[in-house]
Amino acid sequence: MRSLFTLCLLLFTGSAFAADDYPHIILKNDKLKVKVYEVDAKKGFYRGTRFDHAGVFGEIEFAGHKIFGSWKDKHDPTNHDDVIGPCEEFGIEKPLGYDDAKVGETFLKIGVGELEKPKEDKYSFAKKYKIVKPAEWKRIEIPKDAFGRQELAVGWEMKVSHPSGYDYEYRKVIDLHRERPEVLIDHRLKNTGTKPITTDFYNHNFFNVDADPIGPNYSITFGFDVKPKDIRGKFAELVEVKGKELHFKEKLTEGFVMAELTGFDPEEVVHRGFNLRHAPSGVRVQVFQPQPFSKLKIWGMKTTICPEPFLAIELKPGEQKIWRIAYIFSHEPPKK
Repeated sequence: MRSLFTLCLLLFTGSAFAADDYPHIILKNDKLKVKVYEVDAKKGFYRGTRFDHAGVFGEIEFAGHKIFGSWKDKHDPTNHDDVIGPCEEFGIEKPLGYDDAKVGETFLKIGVGELEKPKEDKYSFAKKYKIVKPAEWKRIEIPKDAFGRQELAVGWEMKVSHPSGYDYEYRKVIDLHRERPEVLIDHRLKNTGTKPITTDFYNHNFFNVDADPIGPNYSITFGFDVKPKDIRGKFAELVEVKGKELHFKEKLTEGFVMAELTGFDPEEVVHRGFNLRHAPSGVRVQVFQPQPFSKLKIWGMKTTICPEPFLAIELKPGEQKIWRIAYIFSHEPPKK
């Protein structure tokens, strides 16, 4: 009886572990360790119909702390927002070819694949659409560095051809600096079809440190005087904005905060970034996007705070766009 119980326990424990052991890659240097999940239409950590499937992050370890950790109690790989850390979406309001597709036909969600259009009034990023054809990603061969290591970068590319005429090539590379605690995400999107591509792109940035609930321990500093508008949830009640800084007056224990942040000049390079800070740990993350913001939003709940810089993309047939997002980590031990 005891042997049977032990066997059942081992099987249960093994199954639970296997369910959480999604295919992934570890990128690391002497200061930073980054978990990146593999693209896998059947076994991948994220298989939803909202965010780009390539370059989905797991937690990041830096200076003895865990950053961008899980913000949900349970994980459903097919749910629209069951992702971690920096994650990216194209066409949050309307994907390519959605308006032209009839019910039962497909439209394109960049980084996800061909989705079937159901009978509905309008597109919703939170809806679970049927993936008729997953994006066919191919791993890019990354050259070894001078020390023969390959754990500093990983990349993917894809080519899409669709009857609608919205054809494109997309390439994405995640690259760690050899010595410094820096992560770069490089993108290249090329219009290879017959129709112009008009879409938007943004990174959701699900930020937290050591699973510490969102509250006065967190602050965000921008390169401009912040002017919030379209305020929703508990933003007015819990968030204080002073000049360039945004911080919480009290813990966000329930509900959400949301607003659009204005006041930046798209032409000013200094306005294209922000600094996330967690006071108890001394962890700071500087996020910089050289391309001009088209808009900037922020959303958060008790387990994560998310500044979301948007990029507008307009590509005529044959044109391409190249852009980068940089994450620079630093640590300032808290004063005792």
